[in-house]
Amino acid sequence: MRLLVLAAGLALLVSMGSRAQQSPQFRSSTDLVPVFATVVNKDGSFARGLTKDDFTILDNGKQQDIVSFSDEAQTISVSVILDTSGSMATARSRVSAAATVFLDDLRPDDRATIGSLVFQGPALTTDKARLRTALGMMPPDPGSPIFAALDRAITTLAPETNRRVIVIYTDGDNKDVMTVRFGGSRPAQMMPPVTEERILARVETEGVMVYAIGFEGVSLKGGMKTIAKRSGGRATELKGSDDLSATLKAVADELHHQYLLGFTPTIFDGRSHTIEVRVRPSNLTVRARQTYVARSGG
Repeated sequence: MRLLVLAAGLALLVSMGSRAQQSPQFRSSTDLVPVFATVVNKDGSFARGLTKDDFTILDNGKQQDIVSFSDEAQTISVSVILDTSGSMATARSRVSAAATVFLDDLRPDDRATIGSLVFQGPALTTDKARLRTALGMMPPDPGSPIFAALDRAITTLAPETNRRVIVIYTDGDNKDVMTVRFGGSRPAQMMPPVTEERILARVETEGVMVYAIGFEGVSLKGGMKTIAKRSGGRATELKGSDDLSATLKAVADELHHQYLLGFTPTIFDGRSHTIEVRVRPSNLTVRARQTYVARSGG
């Protein structure tokens, strides 16, 4: 569905001579699966200069032809979620400063929104001044509905044609409650909490990347590591002495140092497929999404 549309055809419109001026733009296609791959050396630095022939993609164990490839930085649409629940009160100013560093590292054409687990931020925008204003207005979260916040962010990102990313700073300890939905003159309806399974399914189907950053000295809970890993993002657990600003800056840097691979599934069966991306030489490490749903036509 959405992840196939996101591929935007992977047909490069920008000539090689204009690559320095702008990012590649791609035509819309419902048959191509986009796979963003982060490749690092043993020292953790980004491996640059790779070509399409250096990559192999397996779909349910079967090698696929890589029909489109780009090593250019791709424009992103990102939802930043900051946990502002009670346990974070003393760290509020430091978290805000770190989030500002992340926003400053976004490219001029990147679109972003920023909010908390409960507070809905502004519509996706390239206006960093507006984003900083929203950051300063965020109230404390009354609880920790982490999966509900992720669900909301995925919905917010759904119309975007850029690569869609969620960056969340939390401990992953979801404490959701039944939510209320009002239907005009109808009685209020109690809606069930959002589950980890729902988030995993939406990430898989819609191709959203999730970067989860855990509080300093706290292990990520509630399946956040699994969600991040399967999406092609990553989970980072900070130590007490780690710098959140540096961590968020590293995420922004990574998002602009990824390879874009595209392949056409051999069968559209509407089922979940496993993706494996391999890279050579063997001393390199690659991280990419692990699953997709083989649906044609959106």
